[in-house]
Amino acid sequence: MELEHLGGGGVKPERGNTRLYRIALAMCVCLCAVLLLALILVSQKSSQEEFCLTPECIEAAGSVLSKIDRSIDPCEDFYSFSCGGWLKENPIPEDSSSYGIYPWLRQHVDIRLKELLEAPSDPDELDAVTKAKILYRSCMNESFVKAVVESKNDPARSISSSEPVIVRAPQYFKELVKLINTTDPRTVANYVQWRTVFSRITTLSRRFLYRYLDYARVTTGTTSLTPRWDKCVNYVENSLVYATGRLFVNTHFQEDKKHMMEELIEGIRWAFIDMLEKENDWMDQPTKIRAIEKAHAVLAKVGYPEFILNDTYLSENLKELKFNELDYYGNVMQTLKFIAQSDIAWLRKSVPRTEWFTNPTTVNAFYSSSTNQIRFPAGELQKPFFWGREYPRSLSYGAIGVIVGHELTHSFDNNGRKYDKNGNLDQWWSDSSVTAFNEKTQCMIDQYNGYYWDEAGLNVRGKRTLAENIADNGGIREVFRAYRRWVDESRGGVEEPLLPGVGLNNNQLFFLSYAHVRCNSYRPEAARDQIQSGAHSPPKYRVVGAMSNYEEFRKVFSCPESSVMNRGAQSCRVW
Repeated sequence: MELEHLGGGGVKPERGNTRLYRIALAMCVCLCAVLLLALILVSQKSSQEEFCLTPECIEAAGSVLSKIDRSIDPCEDFYSFSCGGWLKENPIPEDSSSYGIYPWLRQHVDIRLKELLEAPSDPDELDAVTKAKILYRSCMNESFVKAVVESKNDPARSISSSEPVIVRAPQYFKELVKLINTTDPRTVANYVQWRTVFSRITTLSRRFLYRYLDYARVTTGTTSLTPRWDKCVNYVENSLVYATGRLFVNTHFQEDKKHMMEELIEGIRWAFIDMLEKENDWMDQPTKIRAIEKAHAVLAKVGYPEFILNDTYLSENLKELKFNELDYYGNVMQTLKFIAQSDIAWLRKSVPRTEWFTNPTTVNAFYSSSTNQIRFPAGELQKPFFWGREYPRSLSYGAIGVIVGHELTHSFDNNGRKYDKNGNLDQWWSDSSVTAFNEKTQCMIDQYNGYYWDEAGLNVRGKRTLAENIADNGGIREVFRAYRRWVDESRGGVEEPLLPGVGLNNNQLFFLSYAHVRCNSYRPEAARDQIQSGAHSPPKYRVVGAMSNYEEFRKVFSCPESSVMNRGAQSCRVW
């Protein structure tokens, strides 16, 4: 109607121009509003794509934020930056000499096992599971705990002086013979008796446990006894390995974890071989070819052995055990005999390379040089080591991934390199490669010798910890390479969404996740023991040492050349 009026001849030109102006202005305002709305919608969509806001990502963000200490410069002390918050909020328990993420996860697994072992027995449950529950209840029944006296050995098989025996630590036995020959026989006899009692003392009555606590106060600094349930859980899981493994796996291990781990392992194997082919300039070609063959041959075991899901096998394996809930002493004697017979059964037999000897509930990972095998039990594959597919993959690569890389690299450390792809002790390296390797490792020995650990009041022993330091440094390089390849191939090069509120990108989260599984504090007594007899560097220097050698870390955190976490030209690298 207004348009018709505008077209009439009696309207003044000035008024018509004003109305046209107003209409044009209104259209511009509407257009701007539409553009603004579109911009907001696009911005919201972009924000949602940039940040992961799922419950799993929010959980992961909370986990990260609870551990870090933002007051610390990551380029000066990445360990304290990563772990400062967790260490402040998690003091060492009175019954422990040290405490960290590894002991925390061990306790978490123990609590789950406790719940399973304390559950009422079901008439339809597996006989092996019922026996595990009876053994646990007998251990908890303190009124029936008696002193365990070792019975005389009556072996079904004897070993003569002509029997070939593999001595894995010849130097140790040479020194032991010297020590025995120069020590009073009465002292030797007392020590042997003491070791026999000491090996069983934690399963005895409180009278013995309080004497043990007096000893522990001096040697480890602990001031309280570990709860009996915890000792009983550990006794049962170490005595009836596969029965407790079956209980745990059935309830707390999803098959998808196994598949994701296998994918991750293959990606890390590729990264090691790729680095060996493209970046290793000190190993001659024939030795390098055999090293690649060995890397391909490394056998990976994940979660648990398949036979623990076989009801018939488990029942048959434990059929000789007749436990009585009111006879803990008798039960202990049965388990000692059972374990000894299981071990001796392998005497003079060829052990299959595929055999699995690790407890599925173990919170640790392993490399076996004699079988060229890496193992990752179900107990280890829990948060914050292993994060599922619903979480940023950077977290899993940084934590369990670097543990995989660490174990893989053990096959090429100063000990593992002496074994070939089949696990045979063999000098398969050329002399020039051995010389170059020793030069590379000396750099690392000198680096770690220079670290002073305040808690112990001692310097790290670079030579003693060399194998583990090689594995730490090589592992982190391999796995970051594998993670970047995963981003390129699985996400088309598009970075993973960020965790909300954390303020770190996923490359930074990768390194943070590695540091988080190393968070640990020690009492002075335990710290000194770790330096003097431990194979690993202190947790702080496992983080600082490996990160400060790695150029990708300093790029990701923009660490200047003058910073502690940037060793620059002084960086050490073997693999």
